[in-house]
Amino acid sequence: MTAIRRLLHPVYFFGQGLHTGETSEVVISPLPYGSGPELEIEGARAPLERCPVSGAGRGTTVFLPHSDLRARTTEHLFAALAVLGLWSVRISLKGPEIPAADGCSALFAESLYGASAPDKPEEDSSMRTDAFSPAFPVTIVDGEKESSLSLFPWGALSITYVIQYAERLIGTQMATFDAEKDDFRKCIAGARTFALDTEIERLRAAGLARGGSLDNAVVVGDETVQALGGLRFSDEFVRHKILDLLGDLYLLGRPLNARITAIRAGHAMHCVLVDRVRRLCRGGSRVHQ
Repeated sequence: MTAIRRLLHPVYFFGQGLHTGETSEVVISPLPYGSGPELEIEGARAPLERCPVSGAGRGTTVFLPHSDLRARTTEHLFAALAVLGLWSVRISLKGPEIPAADGCSALFAESLYGASAPDKPEEDSSMRTDAFSPAFPVTIVDGEKESSLSLFPWGALSITYVIQYAERLIGTQMATFDAEKDDFRKCIAGARTFALDTEIERLRAAGLARGGSLDNAVVVGDETVQALGGLRFSDEFVRHKILDLLGDLYLLGRPLNARITAIRAGHAMHCVLVDRVRRLCRGGSRVHQ
């Protein structure tokens, strides 16, 4: 599922945000072929690749440059856009946060897939959203948290993610997603966000998870997992981490060819990687598709 797709008409999503609990609307609209993705908030807009990002606060926040305007919890929607190959789009947000839907990418992916078609580059058009392939490895390490994120040159996008929760039902999980071989809509899009039951009160006291419920999240205790309909995958937790990373990589504004290994990482580390790869992108090493 690495082909570039073209959005045929605007697609609207409306609902409550996972963290703010406030109602928002986001519209995904087609842009001319070859354009990179744009973010629009309250009429102001900028290329997504130029927008500052933060992975603090249990999600990714994207800021318009030189502005207080921001879009919170972008990762689930952006994962669908990235893997479907929808790069020539404008993302217009009314409200503080992308709607949570059911806590994953399934609704976004199905709606956007149905509203798009495979793109065929015009002979006289140079492709703005060409894939970027780094010339050398990039490694980020947090020794205190025993976390790491490593990127290696590769011919396509492949992600291996490892998570570890001591003395919890989650335990240690590892999964790999190959963008050329695996069907995102079947094996990743439906993996929901999750939280430990012991952290919910603290999150809400910090102004987070105010829109969270079993309608859009999985809650994990010492001996039980609360999930509507049960877990969708035996390793749903690590699959959701892959989903999050795919969404954060969309912030590059173009496809990425790399092999990535993430160990106990998260949005903060993802955003550090995005900043580093953005600098490499501006320096060249693009590979046209």
